[in-house]
Amino acid sequence: MSTSLNPQVKLWISDHPETPGTAAFWIGPLVALGGLASRRMAEMPGRQLIIAVSVPRRDFAAVLVGCGWVLASEAPRLEAPPEVLRGLSFDSPVRLVVEKEIVSDYFIRIRDVADPQVKLRNSSWLESKIRAAAELPSLEAPRRSPRPRIGSVARQLGLEEANWDNRLASPAADLAIVGTRKWLQDDFKASIGVDVESVGESSNCANPEADPIAGLLLPDSEGAATWSTRLFASSRLADQLPLPREVRAAVLDGAGAVKYLTEIEAPLVICILDRSVADDAAGEIVVQLRNVRGEPYSLRENLGWRPPTGVEALAFTVPL
Repeated sequence: MSTSLNPQVKLWISDHPETPGTAAFWIGPLVALGGLASRRMAEMPGRQLIIAVSVPRRDFAAVLVGCGWVLASEAPRLEAPPEVLRGLSFDSPVRLVVEKEIVSDYFIRIRDVADPQVKLRNSSWLESKIRAAAELPSLEAPRRSPRPRIGSVARQLGLEEANWDNRLASPAADLAIVGTRKWLQDDFKASIGVDVESVGESSNCANPEADPIAGLLLPDSEGAATWSTRLFASSRLADQLPLPREVRAAVLDGAGAVKYLTEIEAPLVICILDRSVADDAAGEIVVQLRNVRGEPYSLRENLGWRPPTGVEALAFTVPL
């Protein structure tokens, strides 16, 4: 799958996973922005696309854009689990996706019985119960974490269970979000879902079950058995630059992150500007870069995106 959410699809967001929140017109377009930008990256070799989005308050904005980027990425094509596992050598790092868990551990052997058993260093699994498997280039330590469920937003994009499991086993891991770590971690705890009245009977969304934002973004948190999104605290970013070369998209959340704009070398940078803060420094950094090095880029014509009411945006490209 390589698609993005239709900006006209109305989404809701909730702080409580089991309770649908109130649908709002601005949620869907922010998710769509990340997806549409992902689809255009291959068209601009040697150029960096910078998008500045000015919002009344930046609550959830960065993580919603990030969700769009992650969901628009191509699902990896993995071999069937038996083929992956039988090609491993002793003590190879591997990640397994089973019904309720994700397990990153070291492969030991396969016990060939009526229902083959896969022996890892710290656990054993019936081969028939493994939904996806991927060999890892390295592993710091064995980890286990719950398998995120697939909800209505992912289903609306046509994501099926098999592709979902492959993503969990081998995520793209090419997104970075920079901001106030505590605030972003609070945003990860929320869930989003599709307002079924906005999509009609032809929708792939059979029910309004939510997607946990953390389950879509898969942040590289302590104890996570799989991850897709690197989270950086803006207060300590200077010590962590440059960003890893694998990062293809960076979301800079707030003035503390945007001040590092000229030091970010990812092909896509999305800046979230918070109008509730009486400080124009972040906006001035963006405008100065556009005036000195930028070439105009039309979000409507080139990206097919327009900001929702109350949100302002501009875009331009600079040489990488």
